[in-house]
Amino acid sequence: MGKKVIRDTLENEERLKTFAVLNEMTVEAAREILQRLLERPEISDEVNKYVFSEDRSDEFRGYVAGDEKGYQRGHETGFFKGVLLGALAGAGAVAAYVVGKK
Repeated sequence: MGKKVIRDTLENEERLKTFAVLNEMTVEAAREILQRLLERPEISDEVNKYVFSEDRSDEFRGYVAGDEKGYQRGHETGFFKGVLLGALAGAGAVAAYVVGKK
């Protein structure tokens, strides 16, 4: 998902609701996830020039690309796990309140 698509989705309430429904989450969680994706750091041009210059070996480039992808996946997985656990905790609290009222 590109940054332009993310911004467009955040600015359009109907698209945001559709995104939330398709991903089985609340609109608030969808908004948080999309905002977080916009904040993800980009690699600077200087780093790209260094890594992908003709002076670097293919092994070095492969290592850097793999390391970056692994970091990105780990970061996203941790964030989404936190969102899911937060939603489950909220649902548990609501269920406990409802049961406690009876």
